[in-house]
Amino acid sequence: MTTIAKDEKLRPRSGRTPLKPINSPVTPSTATKLKPKPKPKPEQECIDKNQNQNHIPAAADLIKEETENKPVTNIESLDTSLAEELSAIRKKLERLRLEKERTEKMLDEREVILDMQMKGLQNRGEIQKMLEIEVDRLYRLNQLKSYCIRVSSIRSLREKEQEKKTTGAANSQ
Repeated sequence: MTTIAKDEKLRPRSGRTPLKPINSPVTPSTATKLKPKPKPKPEQECIDKNQNQNHIPAAADLIKEETENKPVTNIESLDTSLAEELSAIRKKLERLRLEKERTEKMLDEREVILDMQMKGLQNRGEIQKMLEIEVDRLYRLNQLKSYCIRVSSIRSLREKEQEKKTTGAANSQ
């Protein structure tokens, strides 16, 4: 135990610990271990291959193998299952085609609605621009009017003569 403690002291510890599997027992049980598949012995494989290479099948063996491998009922069942699969695929394709048409129709309707909304927004934008221009004109007109009122403080010659008359009449009295 003292040698382990020395090794730990000599090595700097980075603070990281190795990853551990989640929810695994500390000691794996033997029941959970999978058994590997038994491998065929290499000697048997070589012998079987050599026999198959040298063996020439007779016509009777070929006919016998064909009848064993391909029973008539198996072909019919395959045909019926393939026909069922084909009909199922055709139904699925038809359903998908109908769904595609429905979605395209829905998308076209949405596009028309969005186009109408876009035109409405553009019209509102144009109206708003015209109103802003009109408000700006009115504001400038109001400023010009108030400016003219202030500038017209210059008295005209008539006003001066009338003032002289009024002041002269007031002085004489």
